[in-house]
Amino acid sequence: MALPRHIHDLADELLSEILSFLLESRPEIEPRGLTIASSGYGNGIVYDGIDHQPIRHGEASDLDRFRLVCTRFMRIGTPRKFAHFNLRFSEDGFRRLDELLQMQLACYVKSMTYLVRPFYQGNGWAPILRTLGTEHPALAQRHRDRLQEQLNLVSKGIDLSQIRRAIASFYALKELKLLRLQDDADERLLDLIRDHHLTNLNGNRENATRFDWESACSRAVTNLGISLLDSKCTSIRFKGPQISPEATLQLLQTPSTMFAAVAPRLTSLEITFHSHTDISSTMSDLSEIFRKFFTEAKNLVSIHLGFPSKIPLSLPLESIFHATRWKSLRSLSIASWRLNAEDLISLLRRHHHQLQDLRLTSIYLRPGGSWSSVLQVLANEMDHLGRLGLREIDYAAYFDAAFISAGVEIYDPIPIALPSPSSSAVSVAADPSPPYSPDSLSNMPVQNLHDQNPFNRGMFEKVRGLSVDELGDDGIHVRRDQEQLWEAWVLASRWERKREQRSRDQNGYRHGFRNGNGNGNGN
Repeated sequence: MALPRHIHDLADELLSEILSFLLESRPEIEPRGLTIASSGYGNGIVYDGIDHQPIRHGEASDLDRFRLVCTRFMRIGTPRKFAHFNLRFSEDGFRRLDELLQMQLACYVKSMTYLVRPFYQGNGWAPILRTLGTEHPALAQRHRDRLQEQLNLVSKGIDLSQIRRAIASFYALKELKLLRLQDDADERLLDLIRDHHLTNLNGNRENATRFDWESACSRAVTNLGISLLDSKCTSIRFKGPQISPEATLQLLQTPSTMFAAVAPRLTSLEITFHSHTDISSTMSDLSEIFRKFFTEAKNLVSIHLGFPSKIPLSLPLESIFHATRWKSLRSLSIASWRLNAEDLISLLRRHHHQLQDLRLTSIYLRPGGSWSSVLQVLANEMDHLGRLGLREIDYAAYFDAAFISAGVEIYDPIPIALPSPSSSAVSVAADPSPPYSPDSLSNMPVQNLHDQNPFNRGMFEKVRGLSVDELGDDGIHVRRDQEQLWEAWVLASRWERKREQRSRDQNGYRHGFRNGNGNGNGN
């Protein structure tokens, strides 16, 4: 009679797999109450309402409780527990780093998020905080403490030395994120400054009293770059969802040798520039920096480059990319840009052999180009494209007339009704049937990048039968419902080409054997 089996009989690898299911889709809880959702970072600002509370230790999560079961579970759970580290720009944040290093847990860290608040800039903070203190003394004191903390960390270079120490100790590090940290106290200070005009700008930005993300972002980017250069880390993914354009201007002083040393270590670059004004001039000034960086960043597998959504970049595509071709590039995403169709097509054709995932968000084609021409290239020339996202795409003339001239943001919560199935265009409305992939000849489920309106197999068959002229592109305006139709058509067309190619290959193989030639080519 077989003895009963227990959970301890399972291999460590199987227990680790079970643990991954238990922890799946759980938000990551930072020890001080900061919640970072696993799905993304939205606008790049992390809101934190309990920054002043002390560090809490104990059974804060299922993973903590799992690790307390026994020594073996502790060994299995520890790499997951410390795989990610949130490092704040604060004395307490750097103390937490010291604790991690002293416990010899740095070897488990694979991802580090650097959380930085805007900096207190200028010399006029004393009267501002006095004004704030008349109504909110506790709030004013919190900002005095943070101001003093910032001055101490920056003047003594503590932030740089600690970041260098951290990245040098994180031997398994594969991901770096830079996020802006903000809480209710910060927002109330900003409101006070705006409401009472408590600044001394007078046209002199250097001496202006301001609560400034630009200077904080600039120092953070510099310190992360220096620290990465000093480390042995390779194959790094860098994410910065709210990078200040002005902060990057300091890169004009960066030696080319630094780009040559750091850029090849990056495998993924996800950057969104944040600004309330047009940054085309700033990006033009940085054109040479982009050329140096992208020329050296030869190992990029994934690129996302985005600009302010309400003020699209008005520069040629090659002012940023400089006709660079990345041999390993698999995923490309660009957002908020006025482009010539020819420039976009040229970029796609340079990577038609390897690109698998393409996302075009808020891309506006200039006069003389058409989305039909772009769609034809995607359908006919992209050899391995399996995921496509088209969001808020349009024509520049329509965008300028409707959005900029009106001075308001136009939001269309109800998409224009799709034509009936009897017309030339075919609806791709949601259907309970599973979606189908152009990468498979079987019923393998897949869906487009909207992840909201998958198309069923019957609709897939109808869409792939359309010609490019039947997609409804009038060269003037792109309706929201057309985006999903065009996604489906591109993927369906590519699926059809692969099916035909596979059929030809199989027929050629069989023909070769019928002629007594084992190589399958009939010769």
